[in-house]
Amino acid sequence: MSIVQQIRKALEKKGEYVIRANLDSGWFAVFPKKVETCRITARTSGRSEFNLVVYRTKTKTERDHYVIPFSHVADLFVEASLTYSEVNKSIRWNCTLKEGMLHVSHTGKNSDVSRFYQRPLISEVASLNSAFPEEISEDESFTEGSVVRVTVNRYERDSEARRRCIELFGSVCSICGFDFATTYGSSMVGFIHVHHLTPLHQVGKDYIVNPQTDLAPVCPNCHAVIHSKKPPLTMNQVRQLMQNNNM
Repeated sequence: MSIVQQIRKALEKKGEYVIRANLDSGWFAVFPKKVETCRITARTSGRSEFNLVVYRTKTKTERDHYVIPFSHVADLFVEASLTYSEVNKSIRWNCTLKEGMLHVSHTGKNSDVSRFYQRPLISEVASLNSAFPEEISEDESFTEGSVVRVTVNRYERDSEARRRCIELFGSVCSICGFDFATTYGSSMVGFIHVHHLTPLHQVGKDYIVNPQTDLAPVCPNCHAVIHSKKPPLTMNQVRQLMQNNNM
């Protein structure tokens, strides 16, 4: 059974728009009234937006689903693409999702949502935000043989910012491509460090993090390399180190 189907009520309680797609055609319908309900519920839960969670049931994997930020496809769900159903007298968007391409009838265009396939569900991301003691602080120095207490600045530990970063970019390392779930199994879906692109000592206590521009998912190894120098290396510099070493 799909993991989405197992926890569907919990997802909808958070404001997620959960819908099952036809196994063969990939067809499903989205209703404008429910979209608005999800938007309100998400905001009530303290979230800036909701996800369109599209899943299928009779497949070989329990993770045959997409977790698509609605803002990413909002341009498809407009009044001009609405369809009136004579069968049940409803107004809806007729959608098809196949091979990572989302199509909404009457739009004449598709949206590539392949990068949102098997993304961690909101409940999974929340459970993985509880403890990251090995994340690296901007203010730590490391001396061989010494005992160092690692602290993590609150900007990187903010659970909503973390969740949104992973929602946007996935839980695969932005530098080396390492994926915990691929190596350690489905229980590690969504597990990743989140790196602050702007050095933390340069932001003030009232700084508001923008997960889309300020944060990036990186694995612990790459995160350690980034912070091995002062000032920290950029992600491109770490990529260059890897490329030089593989030449």
